[in-house]
Amino acid sequence: MKKVYVERVVLNILNNTPIVILRSDEGEVLPIVIGIFEAQSILLVLEKAEFPRPLTHDLMKIIIEVLKGKMQRLEIYTLKDNIYYANLVIEVEGKIEKVDCRPSDGIALALRFGAPIFASEDLLESPDIIKYYDSKDFLQSNKLDKPIDKKEVEEFRRIIENLSAKEFWKRIKEE
Repeated sequence: MKKVYVERVVLNILNNTPIVILRSDEGEVLPIVIGIFEAQSILLVLEKAEFPRPLTHDLMKIIIEVLKGKMQRLEIYTLKDNIYYANLVIEVEGKIEKVDCRPSDGIALALRFGAPIFASEDLLESPDIIKYYDSKDFLQSNKLDKPIDKKEVEEFRRIIENLSAKEFWKRIKEE
């Protein structure tokens, strides 16, 4: 396991899906597609926004604390059938408990607790797989001189629908 940090939350403009980008100290990345509500919850912590009443992840934190628990860390440990798996590692009265969770919920809680986030080394990828739209590299690496049409979008969709996440990232690296 390697310690990772939330680098940013970005929006995939093709399908309006939020993606959280986790980065290790060595620069490796783990992009995870998340839900819009989880993205909002993560961004609220990153932007230090406050609300008069607790939102869902704030409430979860309060419940854990009332029950004398403390979040030690989040562990994102595997990918199966295109689904990431993670555990909240919580200490309750000296005893360590692991609680299965979605990585997005775990990230939202870890940020609220100030707890570290860890990812299995085999999930981390080279940073070359990510190109941001605000990056000069993206504009330079884009070989298209015109927007793609509907036919090209449908063809691309058919190709990626049948790929596993591992195979997708492998093909991206090869190109």
